[in-house]
Amino acid sequence: MPSPDIVFGLSADGRTVAEAVVADVSEAESLLAAARDAGSDVAWAHGPADLSALGFDRRWGYRRLAGRTRHAAARPAGEQASAACAAGDDQPREPGSAGDVAPLSAQEDSAELCAAAFRGQWGHKTPGQWPPDLAPGTVTLGLRRDGRTVGICRVEPADGLIDAPGRVAEYRDATGYAILLRAAMAAVQTPAVTVHSWGDGPDRLEACQRLGLSTAEYVPGWEFDLRQ
Repeated sequence: MPSPDIVFGLSADGRTVAEAVVADVSEAESLLAAARDAGSDVAWAHGPADLSALGFDRRWGYRRLAGRTRHAAARPAGEQASAACAAGDDQPREPGSAGDVAPLSAQEDSAELCAAAFRGQWGHKTPGQWPPDLAPGTVTLGLRRDGRTVGICRVEPADGLIDAPGRVAEYRDATGYAILLRAAMAAVQTPAVTVHSWGDGPDRLEACQRLGLSTAEYVPGWEFDLRQ
């Protein structure tokens, strides 16, 4: 039986996870066996094969989106991000929206905030170390509402890479997602932008499309709850 490369970790909502990219049902069966042996709470599979016959439930999976953005003159990443938040990328702004986004300091960018921003969103795990091992120049943007930070979005301005935004559960409206993503795109220093997304459903995909992004790759997600 083929054995996929399996990664064990902890989901953002505190469940133990056995996770693998699987090519077919046989590899999914190997993943399940390893998850049971390890005592994992859930098994996460990434792949195009239909795993429903094994008892997996389909989840919104990994999506890579691509688009064009306004190229900015090279300047320090933090300065670029601050300018982008202030300017809102010269887009029409909702009242108070762009001013609610700003780069987070190292103290503000905490493990607790990261976990809360993605808690319950499929495909997101708790970092194995904190601070996480981020690429040089990475900027973390924060969305503030009601006097606290309720959303985050990581950007690598020099490479045009963005991790799709996460927000704490009570602030997961489509508007907040779009505000953060628009600010992240404005912070990018390259003419092309790539957004990596896990567990984002149709409403968030629609927000991405409104910003000129389109799906370049999609890998379905599957979950098997071993506690049931």
